[in-house]
Amino acid sequence: MRVFIFPGQGSQKVGMGKMWYDTYPEAKRIFQKVDQILDEPLSKIIFEGSDELLTRTENAQPAILTTSIAMLEVIKAYKNIDIPKFCCATAGHSLGEYTALYASGAIDLESVVKLVKYRGQLMSKSDKSGNGKMTAIIGLEIDHLRKLINNFEHKGVCELANDNSNGQVVISGDKYAVDEFKNHAKKEGAKLTIDLKVSAPFHCSLMKQAADQMEKKLKSISFSSPKPIVYFNVNGSPSNQKEKFPVLLSKQIISTVKWREIIESMANESGPYPHVDKFFEIGPGNVLTSLVKKIIKNGECFSIQNPDDMDNFNK
Repeated sequence: MRVFIFPGQGSQKVGMGKMWYDTYPEAKRIFQKVDQILDEPLSKIIFEGSDELLTRTENAQPAILTTSIAMLEVIKAYKNIDIPKFCCATAGHSLGEYTALYASGAIDLESVVKLVKYRGQLMSKSDKSGNGKMTAIIGLEIDHLRKLINNFEHKGVCELANDNSNGQVVISGDKYAVDEFKNHAKKEGAKLTIDLKVSAPFHCSLMKQAADQMEKKLKSISFSSPKPIVYFNVNGSPSNQKEKFPVLLSKQIISTVKWREIIESMANESGPYPHVDKFFEIGPGNVLTSLVKKIIKNGECFSIQNPDDMDNFNK
């Protein structure tokens, strides 16, 4: 069985999607439509902007969403793909969860674009002190690292933000607490720690105000039941109960992204849905492709970034 997966913030790159825009009217329509929805030249920022401008959270999030959706619409048209028949599920990493909901027909283009723009604005302004930080910890087993965090005595916030794969996690919180934990993790056997270039400490309790405001906005949205089903970051589980989406999506902002659990659940033959053996990452970058290969041994993962990559749908 097959699934579509969609990247999150950090995968942006100036010029992404330009080849699709220039070649396919379906992609051009999406980029132009988003510019109209937002009443701003987002496509110009994506294609011609500076790295600094594109990397800003309020730009990066709708830019990645738009690029992924543009690619998806071309794939549907030119590979004659009916997503509910082709896939048994969709999922996205953090921001990518919104693209997954769009792909599953749970939300329309205008609503998802406005939501993601609002989400980016909220998250970019959430760290009022400017003392937040996120750091990747490489080389520690997830159970070991979780125990270290639970037993870590410190002032301030230091929480598990992303469980990306076994041996690759991200922590988030107050700068001094995160730096203290970094040193502790190294003493406990971490091979490497990498500070992430982000505007705020995402996926931790410091984002509560943003999460609360996002939930209010989400409750005004009319969702449809997704087909196929969507796996959610907050619990690593699938859901098609549209009334739960506002809570699942808003809680995601302050909770651990359980990406490893999502992929393991998808690939589990005794899981809730048929065994998945083909993963198609649609959007800029190949971060999720790399993570899937680390999480499961059996299965194929294809990164669809350029038009030529569409040939992978014939395999």
